[in-house]
Amino acid sequence: MKTPSAWLALVLFSASISAPLFAQDDGIGAGPRGGSVFAEFSAARPGQGEGVVWGGNGGGYIQGHILGFVARATALPSNAGIRIYNAVIGPRIAVRLPIVRVFVEAGGGTGYTNYYNALGESGSSWGAAWQADAGVSHGILPRVDWRVLEVAYGHIYVGQGVSPVVASTGLTLHLW
Repeated sequence: MKTPSAWLALVLFSASISAPLFAQDDGIGAGPRGGSVFAEFSAARPGQGEGVVWGGNGGGYIQGHILGFVARATALPSNAGIRIYNAVIGPRIAVRLPIVRVFVEAGGGTGYTNYYNALGESGSSWGAAWQADAGVSHGILPRVDWRVLEVAYGHIYVGQGVSPVVASTGLTLHLW
């Protein structure tokens, strides 16, 4: 994915999955939409012999009854050996249960990280990235949800690759 046309194809593919659902009034659970933004505190295990990396992530989403579309960015800079940054967009599925809302997101985009190659030498680079997230949130105020726990797994394609496992908690503000 080194050409701009490949990135454009990824964006159009993600939008084509979600956008037609927003044109429907009900059907397939798209129904009325809501826009939200979120911010989270995160900790990750990037592997490669490094410990825990601290940072955060944030983004926004448009959500129907079930289907939605998310854009998120992650920044995990607080380890001297490795730093992880990524930005992904993609579809989102959320189901409201009596006490909590459960959600699953998957996205593709780009990432930047330090890495170690097969010889143990370090480098850093930008590369294609993907990330899958699952979590649970609970309403604490009329327009604010506590993202109780979110777990993510992803991969950044640089060097031999970095596959962080991320755990997060934070807040969501519902704009409309």
